[in-house]
This record gives sequence, structure tokens and C-alpha cells, in this order.
Amino acid sequence: MKKVLLTGGSRGLGVEISRRLLAEGWHVAVTSRRLTPELNSLIGSAGGRLVHRAIDFARPEEVRAFAEDAMFLDGLDAFVSNAAVGTEGLLTLTSEAAWRECLEVNLLAPMLLARQVVKGMLNRGGSLVFISSVAARTGLAGLSAYAASKAALVAFSRVLAREYGERGIRSNCILPGYLETELSASLAAEQKARLVRRTALGRLGNVQDVAGTVVFLLSAEAQFITGTEVVIDGGLTA
Repeated sequence: MKKVLLTGGSRGLGVEISRRLLAEGWHVAVTSRRLTPELNSLIGSAGGRLVHRAIDFARPEEVRAFAEDAMFLDGLDAFVSNAAVGTEGLLTLTSEAAWRECLEVNLLAPMLLARQVVKGMLNRGGSLVFISSVAARTGLAGLSAYAASKAALVAFSRVLAREYGERGIRSNCILPGYLETELSASLAAEQKARLVRRTALGRLGNVQDVAGTVVFLLSAEAQFITGTEVVIDGGLTA
């Protein structure tokens, strides 16, 4: 039995990753702030192989308590860090509270959970995948805190690859570009058209474009891949 912990699994990319992993025979433990109809439907069809825990990553005390939860964190073969929040606004117009929430959710929570997950993998190995963003590599106006948190996540993943590679633990990052999700749906038509024009493949990505790479990085086929980043942006940053 292969067991994976996935954060941010209530909708969009998180649900698609769970769907793909279930199809590959994984047992999936999912966290999110709430149980959505989309996730609840997937739980109902998973035959007991998908379980959910409600947790708010913006509350460090909840994250620390969850890190001690043996039901979710014992016996893990993999960890996929997908939960994130975005902040939008120029540096001088963004509040310190918004910065803090972004760093708590996008960086500190994955670090706290990864520490506990790695402890359980020391004797048998495992795979970690962190969902970062192309914002970690390119300057996108209005995303200072978000980009900083995602770039730090890339550095964190590389360090884990170095520190625990000899224990058979692999750590990699995925850097998606703009996807056809609820977030991009809020973009003005001209903003969206401008992004499409900048993308080499002439379209925004979708959750299917990213989820398959997550499953690959957790698989035996990727057993010699660690400490790297996979950019999935349709050529936006080419």
C-alpha cells in the first residue's frame, strides 16, 4: 500500500492530483480548509482510500497540532504540498498582515509538515513534491509576497534533496504557469488575452497538465530525479 499526504486538495489541481493518484493505486490523505462537493464526491467513490482533514494553514497552531497526527502522517511514502494563498498588490500597498498570511500558508506550513514527514521516511525513503510557481523565476508585478514565498519553497526543496538523498528521500518542485482555474477566471478579458499571447503554446494550462507530472515524480520512473524544478507553463517563461 502506497500512502501520500496532499495539502490543498479540496478543488482544482488538488482534486485532480488525488484522482490521478487513486487511479494509480495510492491511498490519499487530503487536507483543506473545508470539504467541497467536488472532493466529497471523490471520497465517496474512492472505496475508503481517500480521507480528509479540515485544517487552516493560516493558523500555525493548527498546523503544529496536525503535524503530531499519527493517522495522517505515519507510514507516508510521499508528500505533495499544494495548499497556497495568493496576495496581489504593489509592495507599498500590501499590508503586513497579508504578507504574513502568505508566508504562513505557502512556506512555513509546508516546512513544518515536511519536517515531520521526513522523520517518518528516514528508514525507508520517500518522495516530496512542492507546488511552487513560475512567479518564483520571473518578476510579476503585484505578487511580491507570493513570489517570495514560492521562490523560498524552491530553495527549501533543493536543501531537502541534499540533506536526505542518502536516505532515499527525493524532493522536487513543480512551477506551474497560469492555469484555467477559479483564480484565472477572475482575470479581466484583456489580462487573460495578454497572458495567452505571451505563452508559446497559445493557451493557458489546465490542472491535467500539471497533475500528471506530480504522479510521475512520485513514481519509480522518477527514482533518479531529485533537487530540481519542472516548469509547466506552456512556454510563458521561455
